[in-house]
Amino acid sequence: MRTNRASDAAPLSCAKSTPAAPPSSAASAKRDNAYHPPRSNAILEAMQPSIGLITLNAKFIHTAVSLRYLRNAARRSGYKNVWIEEFTIHQPVWKIAAEIQKHRPDILGIGVYIWNRRQCFELVEYLKKQNPDLKIVLGGPEVSFEMPHTDDYTIISGEGEARFVEYLGYAANNESPPPDVLERWLVYGGDLPDLHAPYTEEDWPYLKNRYAYVETSRGCPYLCSFCLSALDKTVRYFDDHAVRQQIEDIVKAGVGKVKFVDRTFNLQPRRMRDLMQWLTQFPEVEFHFEVVGDLLNDGMLEFLDTVPPGMFQFEIGIQTATDPVQQTIQRKQNNDKLFATIKQLIAQDRVHVHCDLIFGLPGETYEQMMESFKEVFALRPHEVQLGFLKFLPGAPVKDQIEKEKYRYLSTPPYEVIANRLVSAEQFSYLKRFTEMFDLFYNSQRFRFTLEHILRDQPPIEVFDRLLAHVEQHTGFHGGISLDRQYLFLAECFDLLNDPLALDLLKLDYLYHQRTFHLPGFMRARLPQNGSTKLRTWSGDRKTPLVPFSHEIEVNRWQARLSPSPSPVYYAVAHAPKGAGYFTRPALHRVEG
Repeated sequence: MRTNRASDAAPLSCAKSTPAAPPSSAASAKRDNAYHPPRSNAILEAMQPSIGLITLNAKFIHTAVSLRYLRNAARRSGYKNVWIEEFTIHQPVWKIAAEIQKHRPDILGIGVYIWNRRQCFELVEYLKKQNPDLKIVLGGPEVSFEMPHTDDYTIISGEGEARFVEYLGYAANNESPPPDVLERWLVYGGDLPDLHAPYTEEDWPYLKNRYAYVETSRGCPYLCSFCLSALDKTVRYFDDHAVRQQIEDIVKAGVGKVKFVDRTFNLQPRRMRDLMQWLTQFPEVEFHFEVVGDLLNDGMLEFLDTVPPGMFQFEIGIQTATDPVQQTIQRKQNNDKLFATIKQLIAQDRVHVHCDLIFGLPGETYEQMMESFKEVFALRPHEVQLGFLKFLPGAPVKDQIEKEKYRYLSTPPYEVIANRLVSAEQFSYLKRFTEMFDLFYNSQRFRFTLEHILRDQPPIEVFDRLLAHVEQHTGFHGGISLDRQYLFLAECFDLLNDPLALDLLKLDYLYHQRTFHLPGFMRARLPQNGSTKLRTWSGDRKTPLVPFSHEIEVNRWQARLSPSPSPVYYAVAHAPKGAGYFTRPALHRVEG
């Protein structure tokens, strides 16, 4: 449910049959004016409809902020019996239905998203066949466009807080919203009321060690045709004081990460800087922002060079480095300024930088896509997400389908399969290339070794060779164990016969996971007279003390190795879990 407006509806009657809806006739008005004996609070509570709000998250650690906006809006309007349940897409639908039925719901709102659409509609069918009288309302980006109402459910599209409360007034009286009301619910934008914080005290236990989603604004001024935010061009801001109070509350609740869902967090640089400066008082929490890189000015970059390392993550959408394609998708972007900014952020080593590229944009050839990849990869962001164009319901890019001869999935994730410039075979290769890139680069498990390999080989060739090697030995079916990933990298580039490269591979293995052992192929090549038994470090008896053939100096993610005439012992001690986006382990040299 794209929840956006908080409700300003008047308080409702407590009677289950009469919340919010106006009298329909003079007779009903006369009945309402008649004397009613006083009722106890218990009776009034019992007459309240049971209103449920549920969704299926992609992961257990995620939370649905939209449900909380709707819950609070309904309660402020007089509905007391409003409850939330969050599930994951990995749970069986029948179990989800059973949990929902424990609440004996009269009305059920379901948040439908690209990752849970199939399960949500299975759930609707299951619930309606269990209880035909259950009233179901669906909301969210997956049903906000191209979705009709049915006898089984009502659709609310766009911002949902006020509309959901309005819907409750009809549903509680066994009425359906008239056509003009349904049409009005499709309108986007409008002025934001005062922010009513989505998270309340009853949410605190649920938030511990999870992700919390916070918004300080709604809307986006950009018109990128692949994005639904292009439909909501008016940017509206919530009250800064209310935002900060909400963040204080969820931090006290023990939340592990806060993701700001603003589409462009740095539209107002001063506002962004002030808030980020204030956030530095919470170094134990990670904060994620979506920003436009070429809008980060010199003053902001100077400020970012002072923040605690690893506390903040920037997700920077590049999408394509091809100028004509940027024009086709109505994306305004200064590539020179953008790339210089990213390069400076990486050099400062304070902010975790995550860049996005989209394969399959209209008018972009295979060669141009790979050139965009090379340009972005050369910046060495901490992560590069290689995505594929999705034809989301309602997205303006769907106007290009006929012209560009697109073929794409008609169900989630709606991804491109082929177009007039890029064949299905090329897209299939890119999907496999992307999976290999995620495994060996975005995982950050092979940073030292990959930098050594990439000094002499272009990145596309490196990941292409890895893809060919993995497919040859696994058929690309199923998962690949961690130890085998290291072995594949070693085999593919003949690292086992290179003492320097093998030391880098060992360093990667120890740096990027807490481990008490080394894989067999590494132990067999340790420089210690054939012994494969590891000693332990006195600083932590669970940390192995590993012999290397080189003296090692580590500066950020760069390792400098110099040959040693005798084995040199090192222990890699890890920071506590959750200590920041890239809090680095400590390397301890121990005299043999």
